[in-house]
Amino acid sequence: MIRLLLFLCILFIITSGAKAQVEALYVENRVEIIWDYSDCNLVDYYVIEKSKNGTNFREFLKIKNSKTYTNSFLETDHNPYDNISFYRIRYVNFSGKYYYSEVVAVKKSSTSKDLSKKLNGYNSLNVLVVLKEKSNGEFYSKLNIQENNGKLVSETLNENIKSGEFMIIASENDDLVGNSLKIINRNPTGLSVDTLNTKSQ
Repeated sequence: MIRLLLFLCILFIITSGAKAQVEALYVENRVEIIWDYSDCNLVDYYVIEKSKNGTNFREFLKIKNSKTYTNSFLETDHNPYDNISFYRIRYVNFSGKYYYSEVVAVKKSSTSKDLSKKLNGYNSLNVLVVLKEKSNGEFYSKLNIQENNGKLVSETLNENIKSGEFMIIASENDDLVGNSLKIINRNPTGLSVDTLNTKSQ
C-alpha cells in the first residue's frame, strides 16, 4: 500500500509538471513572467524564484491560489538583474509537497530597431508576444504572425483583440521585438467558428 501511494505521488509530480509551461519576457525595463497550468485546483500557492546564474535561486514572489481555476497567470518583476535573469515556478500543493517548473532565462534587450532582414518571409504560428497600443495599454497573446511586403501581419478570430497597429515590446522571438504588427480581426462581433464557416459557404 505504501509503495502504491509513493508511486501515485511520483506520478502526480511527473504528470503535473508536464502540464506547466513558463515564459519570461523582457518588456522595456521589467520582466513579465507568464505561466499556464491546467490543474491549478491542485495547487495551494505558487512561488516565483529568480537567479543571476541559473543555479542559485531565491524566492521572489509568493502567490496564493485564488481558487478561480484560471489556468493562465501573469506576474511582473520590476527589478530584473542586469544582463540575464533566470526564473522558475515552485508549485506547492495542499499537503505541502512541491515541484519546480523548468528554468527560463530572459536577457535585457533594446526595443528600438528596424524590421530585420531575418524576418523576410517570416511565418509562424502561436507566437507569444506582448503588444502596446497607441493609448499605451499593454496585453499579451499568442498569434499567428507573417511578414507581408515588409510588414508584420496577424489575422485573428479572437473578438477580444481589435484590429489596428501595435508595437511588439516583448516576444519569445527576440527578432520580433521593437517592430510594428498590424492585426486584422476577421471576427470582431464574436461569432463562433461554426457560424463563420456557415456564413462563408
